[in-house]
Order: sequence, then structure tokens, then C-alpha cells
Amino acid sequence: MKDPVLLPSSRITVDRPVIQRHLLSDNTDPFNRSQLTVDMLIPNVELKARIEEFIRFQELKRRGGDFGMQSAKAAIQTTQEEMLID
Repeated sequence: MKDPVLLPSSRITVDRPVIQRHLLSDNTDPFNRSQLTVDMLIPNVELKARIEEFIRFQELKRRGGDFGMQSAKAAIQTTQEEMLID
């Protein structure tokens, strides 16, 4: 998932390309069958930022980036705590 959006009636987050593909054949929310159009999708900016941060961290880790184990643990801990709060 790279572009999360919130479906307004079911309050479920899905990836934008997935729901756009669904809406090509059916203009309803797939979780509760309520009317849904592309312009009704709500960007989930907080989740998108967390996904982008995770991807950057993984790329840095894969490249053998110069970061200490302590900062890596802190980044993971922060992400886990945020996930628990949500």
C-alpha cells in the first residue's frame, strides 16, 4: 500500500489504486454497499507518511546505510508505539 485512502461510509482504509479499480465496475463501497465515487475518497495522510518512513528506513537498511543500531531500535520502537495508539 502506497496511497491509502479512507472510505467515508465504512471508515476502512484501502489502497487508492485498488478502490479505483473496483469503482470502474461498481460505484459502491465494497464493505457496506453504500454509494461511493472517487471524489469521496479521503486521503489517509498520517498512514501514508508512516508507510513512506518505513520504506525509507528499509531502503537505508538494505543499502547498509550508516546508522547506529540504537537509532534503528528507536525508530522501530516509535513506530510500534504509534501503531498501538491507533
